[in-house]
Amino acid sequence: MGYEDEMEDFYDEEEFNKKKLEQLKKEILDEAKKVVENYVDNPSDISGSTVNIHENSPFLDEDEKGEPTFSGSRWKHVIKKN
Repeated sequence: MGYEDEMEDFYDEEEFNKKKLEQLKKEILDEAKKVVENYVDNPSDISGSTVNIHENSPFLDEDEKGEPTFSGSRWKHVIKKN
């Protein structure tokens, strides 16, 4: 195999890689469009909402077993007293 054959193989592989990247790019963009369309048809109630919990929050308290002290409906009535 000579230099010219090696260069030809290189360019064939480079062309293949470019085509593969373009195919992947198209698939990703098509999937992103589907996500947007799905969101437009079925908007989420929690979109854009954030929940911030301070590092000293009682929501992060644990019992002696390492289990959360407050969970489920008990979270609604948590008031931490010093």
